[in-house]
Amino acid sequence: MFVTILRSTTSLQLKPKLVYQKYLTRLRTVSLAGAVTVAASAYYCYECFWNTSMEFIHHPEAIEKHVLSIFADIKYRPTFYISHRLMQLAYATRWEKKLDTEFERQLFKLSDGGQLALDWKNKHVVTNKPLILITHGLTGGSETNYIKHAAQTLADAGYQVVCFNQRGVSNCELLTSKYHFHGCTNDLREVINYLQENKQKGQQIFGLGFSIGGSLLLKYAGEEGYKCKVNRIFSVANPYDLLDCSHNIMKFRNKIYDWSITCNFKMLLKQHQNSLTENEKTKGIQIQEALQAKNTYEFDELITRRLFDFDSPEQLYSSIGCGNYIKDVKVPVLIMHAKDDPIVPQFLVPYDQIKQNPNIIVGLTNKGAHVEWFTGLKPQRWIMNPILRYFEEIQSL
Repeated sequence: MFVTILRSTTSLQLKPKLVYQKYLTRLRTVSLAGAVTVAASAYYCYECFWNTSMEFIHHPEAIEKHVLSIFADIKYRPTFYISHRLMQLAYATRWEKKLDTEFERQLFKLSDGGQLALDWKNKHVVTNKPLILITHGLTGGSETNYIKHAAQTLADAGYQVVCFNQRGVSNCELLTSKYHFHGCTNDLREVINYLQENKQKGQQIFGLGFSIGGSLLLKYAGEEGYKCKVNRIFSVANPYDLLDCSHNIMKFRNKIYDWSITCNFKMLLKQHQNSLTENEKTKGIQIQEALQAKNTYEFDELITRRLFDFDSPEQLYSSIGCGNYIKDVKVPVLIMHAKDDPIVPQFLVPYDQIKQNPNIIVGLTNKGAHVEWFTGLKPQRWIMNPILRYFEEIQSL
């Protein structure tokens, strides 16, 4: 009995200690979680509101290094509730209001019998400002919001603007069985030659390229060298090596982007499948199978690489990018990237090559995703701020 009483007394003495230890453990856990939350919130606020200045990378003797001062007061503050790159993409594809921008369309006949659409703003306006040639990315032409926003902003500032749409893009009928190919500059060259011959007297041509459209402009500039008829280029979220980009976009964390691009590919293919049908016999393309493609690689295997006589999608991708032409660019170029770009991440930007060409300057923002760059409580596209500033100021320097 004495032993039982002693055990009971000991047990009563231990219970408060156990309760106290559990309390301390929970307190430590809550404190740690609180500290992590505060730190994460502080970092998030720093990224959104303070780490907002542009950074520049260039050759030590860059020809236009002096123009960088015009960006001193331009900062990018992302919309705080969609600052993550996935949220920016979601907003752009799901919630952004469709812009009501009207163009004057010109159907441009190509030398091989095909056609493409040139969409104009201020086509007949007499101006001493440059003509701005806009080239689009993979997922659509002048019907997309980022192209509409760019064209309208520049037109409001008094520029003549022409949007180059690849064959079959932006509801333009295919007249031949030849489809567009983002690695070939022939169609772009024909358009630029036409613009050069028909522009206003003394008017310069400036290029503004988005994503693969920027790569196309840089590839053209590299191919032409000193004969380039575009006087300067502003490229946004420009990919350099499409093979590396394809490997990157197929990673699990980027599947949403791959899916989005594939959906756009299939939509265009369905729109033009009657015009492309003869290629099933002559080129071996597989239209019905491609309409069920689950990713860009599968689509390119069934359609694109066969249309343009490549042995594999890898060979196709290797031929598209502008990376091998960077060294040959002889006109001033400003390229804008976001450090959180999921399609062209920082490790795929060839800074060593870029820093060897004094004609090229790269501008960086901390956030912005891939051509999105939303800012403000009610999200608005920000990227035209530095673009318009550059085009305006460069004429007075």
